Parts: sequence; structure tokens; C-alpha cells
Amino acid sequence: MNNLERIKNIKCFLFDMDGTINLGNTLIPGMEGFFDKLKAAGRSYYLLTNNSSKDHEHYVKKMNGLGVPVENKDVLISTDAFTNWLAKIKPEARLFVLGTQEFRSIVTKAGFTITKTLEEGADYVVVAFDQELTYANLTIACRLIDKGVPYVATHPDVRCPIEGGEFIPDTGAMLELIKTATGKSPLHIFGKPFKFMVDVVLDKTGFSKDQIAMVGDRLSTDIAFGLNNDILSILVLTGEATMEDVENGNIKPDVILPHAKEILEHL
Repeated sequence: MNNLERIKNIKCFLFDMDGTINLGNTLIPGMEGFFDKLKAAGRSYYLLTNNSSKDHEHYVKKMNGLGVPVENKDVLISTDAFTNWLAKIKPEARLFVLGTQEFRSIVTKAGFTITKTLEEGADYVVVAFDQELTYANLTIACRLIDKGVPYVATHPDVRCPIEGGEFIPDTGAMLELIKTATGKSPLHIFGKPFKFMVDVVLDKTGFSKDQIAMVGDRLSTDIAFGLNNDILSILVLTGEATMEDVENGNIKPDVILPHAKEILEHL
């Protein structure tokens, strides 16, 4: 069976959003009705994002506004990979968090306690995409890490794209700062391309890895995520990566399609 034929066996598709389904606030032409057809073909799907600065409601509202039918349960954020892991390791953990209010809300709803001072301490320091970062909190985080508190991060992205083709510093940039200040690396990083998002899908669905596929436009996150974790990787050419990037790079997708809508032709 070649890789294109493997699409027939996929029960659950994981979709990157920007560059795969939408470009900014615009649905990619040809994606109209795609998810209804996918569901009608008996397939399930999740929308995946590494961006831990937002909550599920943010992505549901955005995608619904573009005509994509999703509910909270259909969106997986790197935050979910973190809380899924921590619930198994230390279900009543106390955390010192560098993260937005939306991130903190998800963490507390998952049953964890957020500490606010050096004196309170923590079981883990958590570095998320903190767009409300203060020097005071950064200082406490680094001092806790210096004292031996392990730290984890939601995702490795160094830059986050914004409108107009520009970028802002993302969690990976904060990790470099913390590593420089403390000399220590994070215990785990939970977003793509690491295994923890796949673990969430396996736990939620009961499917096996050969029944799951990752669909995305970025080689270093989406496609590496599929390849690293033994799930089918499908590159679409509607976003960042080009055929030239594939030919010149080391990351080789299992399947390359010009557009995500072509998945329907192979079910």
C-alpha cells in the first residue's frame, strides 16, 4: 500500500489551521463545506494549534465565523497536551505559570492550583505563550527554576506570525531567555512536533496511530509531528511550505497534496 492509499484507512484527521484551512481571517478557497463532507464520509477531525495564549472558545468563534463547523471538543491546543500529561503524573500539582488569562483558566478548570509568589513555591514552572509577561513573574519563574523546580513549556515556536507578514516573539524565544538565565532546559515541551498531542488524541478516541493523520502546511512542525509520531503526514501547499522546500530539506512528507480538499478524493 502506498502512502496515498493509506488515507483510506484514516479515521481521524488532525488539521493545522492557518495555511491549511484559512489564511488569517479568510477561508482558503475550496474549503467551503469540506468538513461536512469529511464527517459525512464517517471521519472525525480535530483542529490543532500550538498557540497556548488563546482558549478553545477563541478558535471555535474564529472557525465558525469562517464557516467551519467545530465545537470546543474539536479544538486541541498545546495546553490540552500539557494538562493531559500532568493529570496522569501529578493530578493535584501546584504550578507557577507564565501565561495569559485564557491559559490560566484552562489550567485551573483542569484541577490544578496556580501559585503567585516565590514563597508559595510550585511543583512545576510552566512557560506558555505569555502575551501579558511581566518582569516580576519572569524573575520568580527563573528563581524557582534556580532552586530546582522543574519547568515545562507548551510549545517550541520561536516566532508567532501576525497580520502583514510580520512576527512577534513566541514561547520558544522565552525558553531561550530562561535557559540563558538559569542554564537549564525544560523537562518537556508539549506542542507539535512532540508526541503529547498524539497522546491526547489516542486517549480521546481509542484509535490506533495508523488510523490518524496530520494535515498541515509547515514542514518543521506539522509534518515533523506526523513523522516523529508514526502517524500519516499530509503536506498541503496552500500555506508556508513549497515543493522547493521539500526537495531541498530533510523533512519528507508521506503525502503531498496541492490542497486539503483533495483528501476527499482518496477516502
